[in-house]
Amino acid sequence: MGYLLRSATANGISLHGLRDLCGLSSVRTFWAIDAPSLAGGLNVPVPELQSILIDKRRHMDASAYQTGGQIILRTELLRLGRPQLCVTCVHRQGYCKAMWDCQLYTVCHIHRTPMVELCKACGGALRWYRLAVDVCHCGAYLQPLGELGADVSDADLWVANRIAKYFGGDPSGDTVSKAMPDWTNELSFDGFLSLILAFGIRVTSHQRVSRISRTKMPRAFWRLVCTRAVQRLEDYSGGANARLLAPWIWEGGLESLALSHVQRADQQVALRLLREVFDTEIAARFGSERAALCQMSLFEE
Repeated sequence: MGYLLRSATANGISLHGLRDLCGLSSVRTFWAIDAPSLAGGLNVPVPELQSILIDKRRHMDASAYQTGGQIILRTELLRLGRPQLCVTCVHRQGYCKAMWDCQLYTVCHIHRTPMVELCKACGGALRWYRLAVDVCHCGAYLQPLGELGADVSDADLWVANRIAKYFGGDPSGDTVSKAMPDWTNELSFDGFLSLILAFGIRVTSHQRVSRISRTKMPRAFWRLVCTRAVQRLEDYSGGANARLLAPWIWEGGLESLALSHVQRADQQVALRLLREVFDTEIAARFGSERAALCQMSLFEE
């Protein structure tokens, strides 16, 4: 969406104008399937445009998105209609980055500043349908909401650095003092996000977690998820009794990862944690018989 916004602005029109020009009627996020309609108006080859836009697809019989070369099964962890950005990056580089669409990317790992999701001038939520990449729909240039470097923790930066690695970014260094489990490096992008979600979503012990509690939440909510997840991962890797962490870790999230995953390492990590933290073994056949397990995602603790 950032690329389309820049292209429209460079040609003196808005995203609405580009949408009308290409014959797309609804005001929405554009997908890879829209590339044939958009390519003519932008004079961009269809395959190139498809590689830029988010692709709706299927993975292991489950709905998934692909962005920046990464497959995501936990699609609620993408903020597609509610963009956020690093004001410094946008003003200096002039474009939006794919990793910014991730809910758990709460700070810029380069400038170590909070991501911005609101306009300082009008107080409204940022939209893709705005006047330019660095200009709000109200006409004001986008600005940081607070002091640079404020409201940033080591946990935020550690998660942001890990996300940047998946997107080929240049990490600014590991900010977590304690060593994390080695297997965190083997997870897919979706597996890593699922791990952070499972370890950090609960605020209180045995808290019920529902899908509605994970949608349309502000950056501050996801920042606290990262903080709690990193602390609990540090406790786990530091030799704490894993069973004592059980009330604070979302078992349903780990079960979901075990049953629906991007790569085998994700499943292996989920099964290990279920065994060590909850003393639970999931016996299930995958492959041709996986369709029988598809309703497991309906059961959330």
